[in-house]
Amino acid sequence: MGFGSRLGGRSVSGMETTGTRALRINAVELLRQPGVTKPVDVTVTGADLDVVHDALAGEIDVDVLLTVMNDGIVVRGEVRSPWTGPCRRCLRDLAGVAVAEIDELYQVEIINEEAYPILDHQLNLAPTARQAALLELDAERLCSADCAGLCQQCGVERNTTTCDCDNEVKDHRWAALDGLVLDD
Repeated sequence: MGFGSRLGGRSVSGMETTGTRALRINAVELLRQPGVTKPVDVTVTGADLDVVHDALAGEIDVDVLLTVMNDGIVVRGEVRSPWTGPCRRCLRDLAGVAVAEIDELYQVEIINEEAYPILDHQLNLAPTARQAALLELDAERLCSADCAGLCQQCGVERNTTTCDCDNEVKDHRWAALDGLVLDD
C-alpha cells in the first residue's frame, strides 16, 4: 500500500494518547532478534489517531504482524474502520467496515528507498494507521453494482419505482445530425 509517515506519533495538540502509545513499539528489543514476529492488535478511537471523518462510525482496529529482518522490521496487516454513509447514486443509508491492507518496511538506516525510518529507536504505527483509515473512509460506496440511482428529472429512486421521465443522455453537439437520413 505504501503508507507511512515521518510525523511521529503525536496528536495535533502534541499530547500522546493511550491508543497511540500502544502503537509505538520498542524497535531496539525487536531488532536484536531477527526472525521474530510480534502481533499487534490495538483498537483506538478516531480521536486517538486524529481521524476526523463524517463516515467514521466507531473505533478503528489495527491488526498487524511485525516481522524482524536483519535490516529492519516488516509490518503487514489490516486497519479496519467501521463506516456509515449514503449510496452515491440513490442516497440510501449504508454501513460497513473499510479494510486497508498495510505492507511496510521500517529501517534504522534506510537501505530500501521505499522504507520508512525508525525514529528514536521506536516503530510508530500511528501515522500509518491514520493514513490507511482516512484513505479507505474516503471511498465512494454503492448499495449494489447495478444501483439505478435517482431520476434526474423527478427525483424518484429508480431501484424501487419507475417513472416516465426521459433520462436518455444526449450530446447536443450532435443535435444537427438527428434528422439525417442515410440512403442504403
